[in-house]
Amino acid sequence: MSPEDKDRRQQILDAAQKVFAQKGFEGASIKDLAKAAKISPGLLYWYFKDKSDLFASLVSERIKMAFGLLPENVSFDLPPEEFLPQFGRFYITMFELPMNNALFKVMIANVSSFPPAVREARSNVIHQVLDTLQGYFQAQVELGRMRPCDTEMAARTFMGSLVAYLLLKHILQDQRAEGLTVDQIVDGIADVVLHGILSADQ
Repeated sequence: MSPEDKDRRQQILDAAQKVFAQKGFEGASIKDLAKAAKISPGLLYWYFKDKSDLFASLVSERIKMAFGLLPENVSFDLPPEEFLPQFGRFYITMFELPMNNALFKVMIANVSSFPPAVREARSNVIHQVLDTLQGYFQAQVELGRMRPCDTEMAARTFMGSLVAYLLLKHILQDQRAEGLTVDQIVDGIADVVLHGILSADQ
Protein backbone atom coordinates (compact mmCIF):
# COMPACT_ATOMS: atom_id res chain seq x y z
CA MET A 1 0.00 0.00 0.00
CA SER A 2 1.39 3.39 -1.01
CA PRO A 3 1.89 6.19 1.56
CA GLU A 4 -1.03 8.02 -0.02
CA ASP A 5 -3.28 4.98 0.37
CA LYS A 6 -2.18 4.54 3.98
CA ASP A 7 -3.03 8.17 4.73
CA ARG A 8 -6.41 7.85 3.04
CA ARG A 9 -7.18 4.64 4.91
CA GLN A 10 -6.31 6.32 8.21
CA GLN A 11 -8.49 9.29 7.24
CA ILE A 12 -11.43 6.92 6.74
CA LEU A 13 -10.81 5.13 10.05
CA ASP A 14 -10.60 8.40 12.01
CA ALA A 15 -13.83 9.66 10.47
CA ALA A 16 -15.55 6.31 10.96
CA GLN A 17 -14.75 6.28 14.68
CA LYS A 18 -16.60 9.57 15.11
CA VAL A 19 -19.60 8.40 13.06
CA PHE A 20 -19.89 5.07 14.88
CA ALA A 21 -19.58 6.90 18.20
CA GLN A 22 -22.46 9.22 17.27
CA LYS A 23 -24.79 6.82 15.44
CA GLY A 24 -23.80 3.34 16.59
CA PHE A 25 -23.03 0.43 14.30
CA GLU A 26 -26.55 -0.10 12.98
CA GLY A 27 -27.30 3.60 12.60
CA ALA A 28 -24.17 4.47 10.62
CA SER A 29 -24.62 4.08 6.87
CA ILE A 30 -21.94 3.83 4.20
CA LYS A 31 -23.12 7.21 2.97
CA ASP A 32 -22.60 8.71 6.46
CA LEU A 33 -19.15 7.16 6.73
CA ALA A 34 -18.04 8.32 3.29
CA LYS A 35 -19.35 11.84 3.88
CA ALA A 36 -17.48 12.13 7.18
CA ALA A 37 -14.28 10.97 5.48
CA LYS A 38 -14.91 13.44 2.62
CA ILE A 39 -14.79 10.73 -0.04
CA SER A 40 -17.30 9.00 -2.28
CA PRO A 41 -19.00 5.75 -1.17
CA GLY A 42 -17.33 4.04 -4.11
CA LEU A 43 -13.88 5.05 -2.92
CA LEU A 44 -14.67 3.80 0.58
CA TYR A 45 -15.38 0.37 -0.92
CA TRP A 46 -11.92 0.46 -2.48
CA TYR A 47 -10.40 0.36 1.00
CA PHE A 48 -12.99 -1.71 2.88
CA LYS A 49 -15.32 -4.49 1.71
CA ASP A 50 -18.32 -3.19 3.66
CA LYS A 51 -19.36 -1.52 6.90
CA SER A 52 -18.52 -4.63 8.93
CA ASP A 53 -15.01 -4.77 7.49
CA LEU A 54 -14.54 -1.07 8.28
CA PHE A 55 -15.70 -1.45 11.88
CA ALA A 56 -13.63 -4.61 12.43
CA SER A 57 -10.57 -2.84 11.01
CA LEU A 58 -11.24 0.16 13.25
CA VAL A 59 -11.39 -2.00 16.38
CA SER A 60 -8.22 -3.86 15.40
CA GLU A 61 -6.32 -0.66 14.54
CA ARG A 62 -7.25 1.08 17.78
CA ILE A 63 -6.19 -1.90 19.86
CA LYS A 64 -2.96 -2.19 17.87
CA MET A 65 -2.33 1.50 18.55
CA ALA A 66 -2.96 1.03 22.28
CA PHE A 67 -0.67 -1.98 22.48
CA GLY A 68 2.00 0.02 20.69
CA LEU A 69 1.95 2.44 23.64
CA LEU A 70 2.11 -0.35 26.22
CA PRO A 71 5.94 -0.63 26.47
CA GLU A 72 6.20 3.13 27.08
CA ASN A 73 3.72 3.00 29.96
CA VAL A 74 4.09 -0.42 31.57
CA SER A 75 7.27 -2.23 32.58
CA PHE A 76 7.02 -6.01 32.26
CA ASP A 77 10.13 -6.34 34.46
CA LEU A 78 8.28 -5.11 37.53
CA PRO A 79 7.10 -7.55 40.21
CA PRO A 80 3.33 -8.28 40.25
CA GLU A 81 2.47 -5.87 43.10
CA GLU A 82 3.84 -3.00 40.98
CA PHE A 83 3.02 -4.29 37.51
CA LEU A 84 -0.70 -5.00 37.99
CA PRO A 85 -1.67 -1.49 39.17
CA GLN A 86 0.44 -0.01 36.35
CA PHE A 87 -1.15 -2.28 33.73
CA GLY A 88 -4.64 -1.64 35.11
CA ARG A 89 -4.11 2.12 35.16
CA PHE A 90 -2.95 2.06 31.53
CA TYR A 91 -5.88 -0.12 30.43
CA ILE A 92 -8.51 2.07 32.09
CA THR A 93 -6.88 5.29 30.87
CA MET A 94 -6.88 4.06 27.28
CA PHE A 95 -10.51 2.94 27.45
CA GLU A 96 -11.63 6.21 29.00
CA LEU A 97 -10.28 8.34 26.16
CA PRO A 98 -13.49 9.85 24.69
CA MET A 99 -13.38 8.15 21.29
CA ASN A 100 -12.28 4.79 22.69
CA ASN A 101 -15.00 5.00 25.32
CA ALA A 102 -17.59 5.66 22.62
CA LEU A 103 -16.31 2.70 20.61
CA PHE A 104 -16.54 0.52 23.73
CA LYS A 105 -20.19 1.54 24.18
CA VAL A 106 -20.98 0.70 20.55
CA MET A 107 -19.44 -2.75 20.99
CA ILE A 108 -21.49 -3.38 24.13
CA ALA A 109 -24.73 -2.07 22.65
CA ASN A 110 -24.45 -4.29 19.56
CA VAL A 111 -22.93 -7.34 21.21
CA SER A 112 -25.55 -9.79 19.89
CA SER A 113 -26.08 -8.34 16.41
CA PHE A 114 -22.53 -7.88 15.12
CA PRO A 115 -21.68 -9.78 11.93
CA PRO A 116 -18.99 -12.51 12.06
CA ALA A 117 -16.12 -10.22 10.97
CA VAL A 118 -16.74 -7.86 13.87
CA ARG A 119 -17.20 -10.68 16.38
CA GLU A 120 -13.89 -12.14 15.24
CA ALA A 121 -12.11 -8.79 15.67
CA ARG A 122 -13.61 -8.43 19.14
CA SER A 123 -12.47 -11.94 20.08
CA ASN A 124 -8.97 -11.18 18.82
CA VAL A 125 -8.84 -8.12 21.06
CA ILE A 126 -9.88 -10.13 24.11
CA HIS A 127 -7.39 -12.89 23.36
CA GLN A 128 -4.56 -10.42 22.81
CA VAL A 129 -5.12 -8.76 26.19
CA LEU A 130 -5.48 -12.08 28.03
CA ASP A 131 -2.46 -13.61 26.28
CA THR A 132 -0.32 -10.61 27.20
CA LEU A 133 -1.29 -10.77 30.84
CA GLN A 134 -1.09 -14.57 31.01
CA GLY A 135 2.40 -14.47 29.52
CA TYR A 136 3.47 -12.02 32.21
CA PHE A 137 2.03 -14.21 34.97
CA GLN A 138 3.74 -17.29 33.58
CA ALA A 139 7.07 -15.48 33.55
CA GLN A 140 6.54 -14.41 37.17
CA VAL A 141 5.81 -18.00 38.21
CA GLU A 142 9.04 -19.11 36.55
CA LEU A 143 10.95 -16.35 38.37
CA GLY A 144 9.52 -17.50 41.69
CA ARG A 145 7.66 -14.24 42.29
CA MET A 146 4.27 -16.00 42.08
CA ARG A 147 3.23 -19.42 43.24
CA PRO A 148 2.35 -21.95 40.52
CA CYS A 149 -1.26 -21.34 39.52
CA ASP A 150 -3.65 -21.38 36.58
CA THR A 151 -2.27 -18.28 34.87
CA GLU A 152 -5.22 -18.01 32.48
CA MET A 153 -7.63 -17.84 35.41
CA ALA A 154 -5.40 -15.27 37.08
CA ALA A 155 -5.46 -13.16 33.90
CA ARG A 156 -9.23 -13.53 33.53
CA THR A 157 -9.81 -12.62 37.17
CA PHE A 158 -7.76 -9.43 36.91
CA MET A 159 -9.11 -8.31 33.52
CA GLY A 160 -12.66 -9.34 34.39
CA SER A 161 -12.57 -7.03 37.39
CA LEU A 162 -11.31 -4.11 35.29
CA VAL A 163 -13.98 -4.67 32.63
CA ALA A 164 -16.68 -4.97 35.32
CA TYR A 165 -15.62 -1.57 36.67
CA LEU A 166 -15.82 -0.03 33.19
CA LEU A 167 -19.24 -1.58 32.56
CA LEU A 168 -20.60 -0.39 35.90
CA LYS A 169 -19.27 3.12 35.43
CA HIS A 170 -19.89 3.78 31.74
CA ILE A 171 -22.79 1.51 30.77
CA LEU A 172 -24.82 0.97 33.95
CA GLN A 173 -23.78 4.38 35.34
CA ASP A 174 -23.34 3.07 38.86
CA GLN A 175 -22.81 6.02 41.21
CA ARG A 176 -20.53 4.05 43.53
CA ALA A 177 -18.26 3.28 40.58
CA GLU A 178 -18.28 6.97 39.66
CA GLY A 179 -17.03 7.81 43.14
CA LEU A 180 -13.97 5.56 42.94
CA THR A 181 -10.65 6.81 41.62
CA VAL A 182 -8.65 4.80 39.10
CA ASP A 183 -5.95 4.30 41.73
CA GLN A 184 -8.48 2.89 44.19
CA ILE A 185 -9.77 0.49 41.56
CA VAL A 186 -6.45 -0.84 40.27
CA ASP A 187 -4.83 -1.03 43.71
CA GLY A 188 -7.85 -2.81 45.17
CA ILE A 189 -8.15 -5.32 42.35
CA ALA A 190 -4.41 -6.02 42.40
CA ASP A 191 -4.51 -6.59 46.16
CA VAL A 192 -7.38 -9.08 45.95
CA VAL A 193 -5.84 -10.96 43.00
CA LEU A 194 -2.42 -11.18 44.66
CA HIS A 195 -3.43 -11.78 48.28
CA GLY A 196 -7.00 -13.08 48.21
CA ILE A 197 -9.57 -12.31 50.88
CA LEU A 198 -8.79 -14.87 53.57
CA SER A 199 -6.70 -13.97 56.60
CA ALA A 200 -3.05 -14.99 56.57
CA ASP A 201 -3.61 -17.88 59.00
CA GLN A 202 -6.38 -19.53 56.96
